[in-house]
Amino acid sequence: MKRREFIINSAIAIGGTALLSGCGEKKLIKSENQVAKRKYRDIEVPLLALGCMRLPMRNDEIDQQELDRMVDYCMEHGANYFDTAYMYVDSKSELAIGKSLKRYKREDFILADKSPIYKMKTREDVREIFDEQLKKCQVEYFDFYMCHNINKNTVDTYRNVAMYDELVKLKKEGKIKYLGFSFHGTPDILREVVKEHKWDFAQLQINYLDWDVVKAKEQYDIVQAEGIPVIVMEPLRGGGLVNLSDKALAKLKEHYPDTTPASFGLRWAASRKNVVTVLSGMSNLQQVKENIQTFIDYKEMTEDEIKVADEISKIIQSQGEINCTACKYCMEVCPRGINIPAAFALYNQYKVSKSKMSFTMYYDTLSEAEQPDACIKCGLCSKNCPQNLDIPALLTKIADEYKKIKAS
Repeated sequence: MKRREFIINSAIAIGGTALLSGCGEKKLIKSENQVAKRKYRDIEVPLLALGCMRLPMRNDEIDQQELDRMVDYCMEHGANYFDTAYMYVDSKSELAIGKSLKRYKREDFILADKSPIYKMKTREDVREIFDEQLKKCQVEYFDFYMCHNINKNTVDTYRNVAMYDELVKLKKEGKIKYLGFSFHGTPDILREVVKEHKWDFAQLQINYLDWDVVKAKEQYDIVQAEGIPVIVMEPLRGGGLVNLSDKALAKLKEHYPDTTPASFGLRWAASRKNVVTVLSGMSNLQQVKENIQTFIDYKEMTEDEIKVADEISKIIQSQGEINCTACKYCMEVCPRGINIPAAFALYNQYKVSKSKMSFTMYYDTLSEAEQPDACIKCGLCSKNCPQNLDIPALLTKIADEYKKIKAS
């Protein structure tokens, strides 16, 4: 037995023989208050899904009891879609959600998982790791399965190991129902990927701040043009659209005093017409209850609400260490075509959230020509800036921060 298989089997065995045999299966009791659903192919998918990247923790381990309570509440209210991945929570997410869902009949829940491109060396690795994931999640198939995190750094590996072809074989064997990909790259790469194969869905970063800042709208339009349904990730930008600044929160409350930032952001994402479901990385039962209530009482966003979201986005972009109003006058004269407002917005958000992973991930969504280190320090941007910002110096600061994080 390989060491990796031994570790997986040992971890699963902790749940006991009753868990493995399916004894003590939890009876599904549904509440009258069910979340809104959308039809996808031959199934109904809840408009809210539990993303399993930010699970509840206790003493540096996943709090299984709290996770079970979260899962039970989701199941009770029809939010039966769960999204995990190989590396989530130090590779413990699959084991934890598998243990929790094992208490229910397999047909009662929808489980999504992802093939970790960074782990792949050969075609054979694709199936080997897939089988490992099935074992960790204690299931015989995945409803939604995807090539995970296609971007400029992973796209060659995804192609070289023929990942799509290998996963299609698993789909024909009935081990995958719907095959897609998650994406964190540039629009140019996305255009290539959507045309290379026949995809059932795409998972994209979509929220009202990134709609223009990092070209989420352009990516959404590319996928929609190919007739590929979208699953939304990061609808609240890792919590950044929940913890709004005083000025941004005041703008929301001025127009909609009874609306929470979380509800506002989730509804904005769900209101895109091509969206199947919206993933929310909830970390405790209270968050689950609040978000589920949003989708029990779900109403699509009005044009006025969308305008307010755009106003809030502009406020967020203008606040922080760099006082940029995203007027884009600098871009009108930049000979390199650097996306200066996007770079500033990413840096401001990073200083608030302190999330190095989010900062580097979003930074990488900019093409090389658009990134801060493409600056030639001609100074034309500063001369055109209404805020009199020393833009070349700020771009250098951002680029240096990115390189420092990458090197650490």
